[in-house]
Amino acid sequence: MRATIFALNIVAALAAIIAAVFWFLSAAGKLPPMVTYWDSTPSTDPLYQALQNGVRMNRIAAIFCGPFGALDGGGDLLTGV
Repeated sequence: MRATIFALNIVAALAAIIAAVFWFLSAAGKLPPMVTYWDSTPSTDPLYQALQNGVRMNRIAAIFCGPFGALDGGGDLLTGV
């Protein structure tokens, strides 16, 4: 039981590091200048693509953070910490 909890904590820590990397990548770099359009923004617009990439990186970070954070909290509940 204790080894399982330790393994869950290691996996949760690794997932937190991976999530932090993806969150840093989503915020790193400069955004390209905004160009105005009459109707809607085309999918080839550099700002639109940069924002979409940031959203994708945030989604991946949340995927790593959410479930493994729940597992870590579950491990704490099992051990009574």
